[in-house]
Amino acid sequence: MKKNVEASSTATSKGRRLTARGRQVAGATAAALLLGACGGGDGTSSVVYLPVANAPQTITQEPPPGPIPAPMPLPDVGPQFENSPTGVPYPKLAGLYPGHDGPTVENGMVLPWLSPNREPLKFSVKVQTALDTDNNGKPDRLALRIVQPGEVADGLKTPVIVRPSYYYGDPAYVGKRQPFLGEDQYLRMGYTVVYADTIGTYQSEGCASIMDSAERQAMADVVRWLASDPSAQGFDANGAAVTAASWSTNHVAMEGISYGGTLPIMAAAMGVTGLEAIVPVAGISNAYDYFSRYNGVVPDELGVITLNGYARIYNDQSPPAECTASFAKLDAGVDDETLAYTDFWKERNTLALAGNIKAATLISHGQSDNNVKTKNAVQLYQTLHRMKKPVQLWFHAKDHDDPAWQKEWQKQIMLWYSRYLFGVNNGVEAQPTYVRETPPGDKVAGDLGGEPRTDLSDTLTGHCNQPASGAHNPRDCVTSGGIMVKEDAWPATKTVSYYLHRNAASDTGLLLTPDAGEGSAGEPLTLSYGADSGSFVSRPLMNATRFAGTIYVTTTVKLSNGVSNLKAKLFVDGQAVTWGWANPRFHKSLEKPETIAPDTAYKVSLEMMPRDFTVLPGRTISVVIEGYDNWGGETVSLDLANTTLDMPLVPKANPVAVMKLN
Repeated sequence: MKKNVEASSTATSKGRRLTARGRQVAGATAAALLLGACGGGDGTSSVVYLPVANAPQTITQEPPPGPIPAPMPLPDVGPQFENSPTGVPYPKLAGLYPGHDGPTVENGMVLPWLSPNREPLKFSVKVQTALDTDNNGKPDRLALRIVQPGEVADGLKTPVIVRPSYYYGDPAYVGKRQPFLGEDQYLRMGYTVVYADTIGTYQSEGCASIMDSAERQAMADVVRWLASDPSAQGFDANGAAVTAASWSTNHVAMEGISYGGTLPIMAAAMGVTGLEAIVPVAGISNAYDYFSRYNGVVPDELGVITLNGYARIYNDQSPPAECTASFAKLDAGVDDETLAYTDFWKERNTLALAGNIKAATLISHGQSDNNVKTKNAVQLYQTLHRMKKPVQLWFHAKDHDDPAWQKEWQKQIMLWYSRYLFGVNNGVEAQPTYVRETPPGDKVAGDLGGEPRTDLSDTLTGHCNQPASGAHNPRDCVTSGGIMVKEDAWPATKTVSYYLHRNAASDTGLLLTPDAGEGSAGEPLTLSYGADSGSFVSRPLMNATRFAGTIYVTTTVKLSNGVSNLKAKLFVDGQAVTWGWANPRFHKSLEKPETIAPDTAYKVSLEMMPRDFTVLPGRTISVVIEGYDNWGGETVSLDLANTTLDMPLVPKANPVAVMKLN
């Protein structure tokens, strides 16, 4: 561990807890909150509960100081696992490269051990599927571009890391989206790297169908060929049949970001043997939650992205006539008219197939990612964790990008692949499953800016702050002064309701309060076109309070013409933290829109994007509600007597480790 990383390890002492600290100044940092909020070092401090009615609070157990220990091997297993979680035997490390000792393993990680001077081997293969999506009477074939360590020519056998994508036809994408640790590093660690075009894109055949069963099947067929399944067929550039059996260990991982992070989830949902690990960054677990849909609303913050239009943009290889029927099905299925969650969208809900996933899943997502909403990562993690499948979530503070900015994330990828592709017994199964980054000053989300980071000593490969190459830019590097917290799981929460009231002293003042008796609801609040509710603001919080999960606004509305959606935005001290939408037509279910009668009361639940953030003492929470889209000159009436902001409070947090990043 570098000297510039302060750390704490697994908590062993009891009774060391943060005080409520009602007199803490508002500007304290999150590091001070987590690391310096206990009493003296004798372990005798106790919680001080403030005599404030309904004051929310999070009690945080502080880990004792000390370095973060390396993962410990599981006691009941030898130095290398015999079989993978999908049942494929691991070859002995010493036997991977004839005449050599095999990989160098240090602290549970396979380090670069092959020559940096050998020219890599490169060739192309097309994997045949059972699909004929372009209706030309021939099975669709998917294109793979394969890069291997030069030592494969001498008999080296390697596991495989696949980088699937929708965008390899775009030269700018190829330069920007490099493998997470760099192709050269993966080759030196003894991996084969494969770049795979999904169906209907770039050099692959067929028609793009976007996250459906056909695309899942196609991705699984790629894995089967790489894992030497005899039923999987591959062909070289001359059309001759080829297999991977001579060089593959039959252990495969998939990684990528955005659509490239979505395809690994889809392949894993097929339960394919040999797919041992996936690393989806900013991946989509349910297409409905991405393609111009969020709780029955089309959010236009980033422009409208339609699934059927998206398919056409990148399906450049097949003549349009061959994909006419396929695209017609997409046009009919998306149902942009009602926005309902139909069978078309259910087929594209990979989360529903999570029970099939065998691959260990290492997820990363940015809290300020408003492209692929955070819901996609959080719901995938929580589902797999409930099923007791191997999973870990890194919830970083940046936006729609990979977290190449920090050594701990790069180490985690190395540990993950060492365990699941080589069978190294490094104890990742016993590691904390949830890691979150909190930026300096306990900011909760957003592009934080700051000075570009030039000191790359805190990364393993210098794999950030490379704007000239287009691979990364300064925002990819972690900002100095933040903290990283590891926890065994997403914290348990309870719902705390805040009431949207008018201040009793003034009918015009808007108050957000956890005390139902403070202020009054008064008459319904009427919103007209172009106007919002105004800001309902809490009193300064007296306690350090953490919220983790999905925030809801539950309200009763009347619409004069029955056609307006709703939007709400949550702020902490004026900084936008999260927001969400609601379509009153889906007040019963997303599967069937209801006709909204004018001037009729309906109970509506507005869902915001999940976040994990702490509100320090002295800071305020506020919420603003507005009518959103589809306006026809109508008004929206909010019944404040039946309106609450429902917050997922963390009553007690138990960090396993806290790292301060300097």
